[in-house]
Amino acid sequence: MVSRVIDRYFLEHPRGAGQRYFEHLRFAWRFGAAMLGGACAAFIHGVLPTVHETTASRTVNALHAQLQARHRTNR
Repeated sequence: MVSRVIDRYFLEHPRGAGQRYFEHLRFAWRFGAAMLGGACAAFIHGVLPTVHETTASRTVNALHAQLQARHRTNR
């Protein structure tokens, strides 16, 4: 019972993504940190339009490329 719960909540998704638990954790945290950075840049750009003119879009494009590369690798 406990092992099924652990597998379902902690291991199933990382395994499906071709990663171990801590590999997935590290990837997700780095991905989230990059999204936060892009979001902060977008908020700053909203107030000061000449600052971070392309930072948010470059962040989104880079993250999208990472996800696409992972999906190609894990198929």
